[in-house]
Amino acid sequence: MSRRAISKEAVGLRLARIDSRENLILCEAVRFVAGRPAVVTTLRRAELAGRVEVDGKIENHFADVLDDNGDLVGTVALDRESYSSLKNHWMRCRVERA
Repeated sequence: MSRRAISKEAVGLRLARIDSRENLILCEAVRFVAGRPAVVTTLRRAELAGRVEVDGKIENHFADVLDDNGDLVGTVALDRESYSSLKNHWMRCRVERA
């Protein structure tokens, strides 16, 4: 993952996945106090577990990159392992209920 590929406005991430019934499952957004450097560090840590590809082809797991207003400024394609690493270890978050 190239650090330069992450938008300079990035301050948070929101995990998402598509389940076996083609339902989109979103997690709570996580905002990092340290901003972009923390986003980059978190994604690098997830890269140790699996696929982390900025603007890559999304299969079933991905993360939205968010700016200070909560607006989408990019997308990161993930695999099951990197998604799990983020959700359960590096940026614990809950599934958002409708």
